[in-house]
Amino acid sequence: TVSISRSQCGTLISNGCVFFVPAGNSAEFRSQMEGLDRVPFHIIEQASPIERKSHSLDPGSILLYPSRESLFSAMSSLSNFIPPTEIRRQDIPLDILFEDEHMIVLNKKAGMVVHPAAGNWDGTLVNAIAHYLTNKSPFGAGEFFEDADQKDHAEFDDSGENQNDAVTNSIPTLRPGIVHRLDKGTTGCLVVAKSSEALAALSESFAKRRVKKHYIAVVIGNPGEDRMIDKPIGRHPIHRQRMRVVPDPSASVSRGQVRLTGPKSTSKGRQAISYIHTMQYDGKLGIVKIQIATGRTHQIRVHLQDHGTPIYGDEVYGMSDWNRALAKRRGITRPLLHAQRLEINHPITGERMVFEARVADDMMDVIKAIWPASEEISL
Repeated sequence: TVSISRSQCGTLISNGCVFFVPAGNSAEFRSQMEGLDRVPFHIIEQASPIERKSHSLDPGSILLYPSRESLFSAMSSLSNFIPPTEIRRQDIPLDILFEDEHMIVLNKKAGMVVHPAAGNWDGTLVNAIAHYLTNKSPFGAGEFFEDADQKDHAEFDDSGENQNDAVTNSIPTLRPGIVHRLDKGTTGCLVVAKSSEALAALSESFAKRRVKKHYIAVVIGNPGEDRMIDKPIGRHPIHRQRMRVVPDPSASVSRGQVRLTGPKSTSKGRQAISYIHTMQYDGKLGIVKIQIATGRTHQIRVHLQDHGTPIYGDEVYGMSDWNRALAKRRGITRPLLHAQRLEINHPITGERMVFEARVADDMMDVIKAIWPASEEISL
């Protein structure tokens, strides 16, 4: 028996990896499959792809998941949508700010996803760390990747039943040591644990808000010198990949007039607190420092959008005309947001530690154009 999660099913269907044999053809299909333990691709070609997640199957229909081997050989373009059976170790350069035997702190570069997920099964920070820790680290590979070759062979022996079954065999975790995340386009400080003990201690620190996180962003407009934004954030009810500030139902009517608050809120959302300080404003663009007391998904981007001062270059929450100008003028197609400073207690010794990451060159060029004196300031 093969089990598969609901989210995996959605990913497979979206990428044309699930097929069905209508009830009327099921007898012929079974005769072709006689004596075979897996479905060859030439038989899969006779089936129909399921194109909608809401597709209804008639009684007697047969649902097919092509084997990983068949899927790769016949549809190599889909390889990045197929969950891996192990974390690939990839020699990708890392900007390491600190490392010991318990944790590693990095300055994440723009365009890098933190851990493998649908659409980005490799080329992630985890893939790069896996290679670095097992091949280059002077402090050892740590608990999660130590003796990884032997573990891989033990856990993913291809001779076992269902080991080649399509897309259902993913490794137990694709996020070893990951404590927190930064969005793909965001740069800056990120800490990764190298042992279960360090992971538990760091996770507790984040959960109990003992960690201080400071960001720098370039925004459209002027948020004001000092602002605290305390507005709950939840998933958008229509655009499920986005987040939003959850509207306050009590504020929907004001002075007898209906206030447009977007789609009706079905949830109170989760508390999100951001402190905004504007360092410079040139009449169009602002440079702001942000400290967050909570760590909600897309928190800074959503809060600044709701405040009317979205992050420059943000393709999801920003302004499309400004983003096009930024791309044309400077070739930048990402939100100009940087995790500049991270303050944490060491997970084992308890020592308070402060890490600062240098702003990426593309973002620094924009900052200098807005604020020439910033060259004299450590950012």
